[in-house]
Amino acid sequence: MTIFKNSHSNHAARVVAVRIIALALWSTATHAGFDTGNRLYEDCSADTYFNRGYCGGYVVGIVDTIESMQIAGLLPKDALCIPEGVTKGQLADTVQKYLQDNPAIRHNDAGNLVPEALREAFPCPQQ
Repeated sequence: MTIFKNSHSNHAARVVAVRIIALALWSTATHAGFDTGNRLYEDCSADTYFNRGYCGGYVVGIVDTIESMQIAGLLPKDALCIPEGVTKGQLADTVQKYLQDNPAIRHNDAGNLVPEALREAFPCPQQ
């Protein structure tokens, strides 16, 4: 069953529907963070292996995701430039130090703060 009688109206309805869906997804994505920088900082600074492991896993998961998206062409090659030989521990330590040095922004989404910290510590080479 066709809701609209001509293709122009059908196209217009599709455009409106896509815009509504995109707006809904965008507004959800801006508030969808699982952890704040405060929570990640607590885990990265903790004395327990469990919390430190969570911190490291969170950071490495974000790095792996960004690098996979770079390889797939979904993000630019200069979105993140982690040098060869950098360890998982270094990544977690780098993020922990960034969060320690920037307490005013730790309430923000950890998923945004991690790449921010790593871009500051490991800037991409100028081409």
